[in-house]
Amino acid sequence: MKKIFLYTFFLSIVLSKSPFGLYQNNSWNKSNNYDYESLYYESLDLIEKDEVAKSIKILIDITKKSKDKVLILNSYYDLGQIYLARSSDYDKSIEYFQFILNNSFSYKLDSNSKMKSFSDLKEKSLFMVGYIYHNHIGNLTQAQKYYTLFLNKYPNSELVSSVSYELNIIIESIDNFNKQINNN
Repeated sequence: MKKIFLYTFFLSIVLSKSPFGLYQNNSWNKSNNYDYESLYYESLDLIEKDEVAKSIKILIDITKKSKDKVLILNSYYDLGQIYLARSSDYDKSIEYFQFILNNSFSYKLDSNSKMKSFSDLKEKSLFMVGYIYHNHIGNLTQAQKYYTLFLNKYPNSELVSSVSYELNIIIESIDNFNKQINNN
């Protein structure tokens, strides 16, 4: 009986298109027949034309259907930016940036590619999460956590001066808050 169960379980995994409810396409090759790269650039044009809803739909389709991890990860980053700047859905924005931060993919860009490198996406996503927590959500503890992590991971980044400035404001705000509590 145990062997039948294990055999059935194994077959269900092998034959299933989406084992365990995972919908992200993880066969990271470029064998799709559809031209998702053109769609990606079309989504950027749509943003310029202020057709944000159409752009979001295209980017989400790319994340679900494309097998090209360069396009997928750049689409996640752009979705994070759109939800931050165009819809003020900060939680959704953080969710897209966190997807990038929580993965350890790597890829090489073609020399003429206009896409962002994975290391660039990770660096900017980490900055953006700290920025959103500080400047939009007002969670100073989370902002401090992500900014400190940023400084530890990217000490030579061009964003270090901005992060240091933000951290100084956060630390000063926390100190002032603690002084007010202690005085009452």
